[in-house]
Amino acid sequence: MKTALRIHDLLLAACLAASCSLLGPASADAQERTVPVSAVKPDNGRRQIAQAPLGDQRLSLEQRKLREQAALDFAKKHHPELEKLLRQLRSMDQKEYGKAVRELYRVSERLGVLETRAPRFYQVQLDLWKANSSATLLAARLQLNPENEDLRQEFRRALERKFETQIRVNQEELARAKERVERLENNLERLQRDGQQMIERQIRQSMPRKKNNP
Repeated sequence: MKTALRIHDLLLAACLAASCSLLGPASADAQERTVPVSAVKPDNGRRQIAQAPLGDQRLSLEQRKLREQAALDFAKKHHPELEKLLRQLRSMDQKEYGKAVRELYRVSERLGVLETRAPRFYQVQLDLWKANSSATLLAARLQLNPENEDLRQEFRRALERKFETQIRVNQEELARAKERVERLENNLERLQRDGQQMIERQIRQSMPRKKNNP
């Protein structure tokens, strides 16, 4: 039972990190938090409740299976340790497994949109998710084994990678913001310079065309 609870808590901590790391720009305080396993309160009386993997009965069984597989593939590709914990949790607690899969699917979908619309920003956000998820799992493991110095050093290195990635994310967000400001300034200048001509042109375009006499 203790092993099951440990795996369960490790997974919930990692999934919390996964769901929080892609919510858009955050404050430095929010970015600094890494969720320890102690933040997840175990329920020793937890019942094993069978539930659809994504917990959404509006979807067909086939759709749920496809989303579940997409979430597992995403975890396996970018964080194999998390994928292994997911598969272990599936046999322990179907309800929490469904929640975890749903969160990972949402993350993979958000990243998929970014990959299409902003490939450069997609890469730094993906790196941030991976760094944050890895650091959170290590924080959870350290909570269970606080005297392990090797694990403590590994956690320190993971945090260093996480904060380095956060710097890259903020640099990329700042560059995107500057580009947007530049576009707005150019647009404002064009409106102020050519506004009257644009008004006259739209008036002409709105007037009915004269019919040619036969």
